[in-house]
Amino acid sequence: MIKVIEIIFNGLAVGAIYSLIALGFVLIFKSTGILNFAQGELVMFGAFICYGLTVLLKVPYVLAFLITLPLGALLGVIINLLFFKRMVGEPVFSNIMMTVGLASILTSVAGFIWGHDVYALPSPFTSKTVTLGGVILSLGYVYTLVVSILFVILFILFFNRSLLGIAMRGTAEDQNTAGLMGINVKRIFMMTWAIGTVVAGVAGIFLAEQTFVRLAMSQTGIKAMSAAILGGMNSIGGAILGGILVGVVENLSATYLSGMEIGNFRFGDIKDVTAFAVMIIVLMIRPHGIFGTEKIERV
Repeated sequence: MIKVIEIIFNGLAVGAIYSLIALGFVLIFKSTGILNFAQGELVMFGAFICYGLTVLLKVPYVLAFLITLPLGALLGVIINLLFFKRMVGEPVFSNIMMTVGLASILTSVAGFIWGHDVYALPSPFTSKTVTLGGVILSLGYVYTLVVSILFVILFILFFNRSLLGIAMRGTAEDQNTAGLMGINVKRIFMMTWAIGTVVAGVAGIFLAEQTFVRLAMSQTGIKAMSAAILGGMNSIGGAILGGILVGVVENLSATYLSGMEIGNFRFGDIKDVTAFAVMIIVLMIRPHGIFGTEKIERV
């Protein structure tokens, strides 16, 4: 029983990372209608920024974490100004293809600056453990889960209590009406990219602590996208639940299924396809995701 609790807790911590990345997908999609295929690259870039501060510039870890947040916001603003400011009102497909090109640009820039090697992000939490009621937990996972929960609470308060958050929600509902009501839609788009990049950077730091800092870590964005689709692309709560569900199921499958064989078929690293299997099963039952809402058009 203790082992199961440890596996589920570790899955919650991994799921919290997926939830943060999925939250970035949903934020950008809700406000701009763009499915950002560069979200995984923003995750990778945030991890590299923190790595550069801690290892290359010798900045203390906690301070480097805090500095990464405004730098991530600045990166989001620059991306919006260079790539998407002039795309407001253009076809959604054109904007989506722009994110595909952005993903390649971010990967190339990261490779040019930091190289293509694999790096370790030094963290004061990952090498320590805590024991609660006989259950041994990684302090890094505890730290990841707690900080992720704090970020989610802050975002919920931001979107429900602040004027800017309410304006972003209004823009997400109807951009044209929001503009007629005096909301600066282009400014909202810029803030959305800034916040989405900050969330991706935080997720990238947490992911780098559990694995390594490398260009290939951007592929985690695909799993997080499945979590966002699973929960519903227009639901913040759905993104959180989808990420947690994928993380827990992935961890359970990695523990109990990876060593199984049926005839000549070996399950191997089945955990890598778990996110997509869960997404497909749920979408077969609820095509719009767990908390997604069906859009009805009357003609």
